Amino acid sequence: MKHSVKKLSKYSVKTQDGKEGKIKDFLFDEKRWIIRYLEADFGSFFNMKKVLIPRLFIKNPDPENENIDLALEGKDIESCPDPDQGIPVSRAYEMELNRHYNIDHYWTYDFGAVESPMLFPFRPLDIPSKTVSEKDLDTHLRSFNEVEGYHISTLDGKLGHIDDIISDDYDWQIVHLIADTSNWLPWSKKVILPLDFLDKISYVNREVSISLKKDSIKNAPEYDPDRTLELNEEKTAYDFMSSIMMDK
Repeated sequence: MKHSVKKLSKYSVKTQDGKEGKIKDFLFDEKRWIIRYLEADFGSFFNMKKVLIPRLFIKNPDPENENIDLALEGKDIESCPDPDQGIPVSRAYEMELNRHYNIDHYWTYDFGAVESPMLFPFRPLDIPSKTVSEKDLDTHLRSFNEVEGYHISTLDGKLGHIDDIISDDYDWQIVHLIADTSNWLPWSKKVILPLDFLDKISYVNREVSISLKKDSIKNAPEYDPDRTLELNEEKTAYDFMSSIMMDK
């Protein structure tokens, strides 16, 4: 099932032994466009400002109760190593966290995104490049809270900002960005931007570049965040953007 990461960020989490916390953020891998961790706040339960939960322990979201169950007990989280302060999270901390949970380092086997004819849209194989030179950065992790609000740069100017990210709970792969035109047009319109049309991300300029013109976003089918995203809606948006690319 496809989920709005923006909505999931307002959910609660619960351990197997009933300890409840609040989701604060999701960290995704900018190289593979897949969610790696959720960040949660368990309040007075644990003596840490934030807790990172690897996606292997994240169960399917429950939209009715706005909750995500974790395949962990409170003691597993309480005894985990103290997290890095701030984002990005260091690779050294990820290794320490993996040792604690006795799980493999995902970067040792994760050679590509999932590709399956049963999934739509197909998982991106050509990953957008970044424009930031980060010689001292040893991680590809990015925060949803960081990227939300980035301006969108089209082939003929700026239009809108990133309002949301859509992820599939089958594998927590990010499949779409959601653009909002409200800060550029006199009306607010949200549209689906499949990752195929994302060109690059600039963390310095806080913007994403797409290989489409402004009219493509203006005329694209409107996305309704209050409805569950259906497969035919995804296909309609993808076919619309693809037809524009073919007409170039």
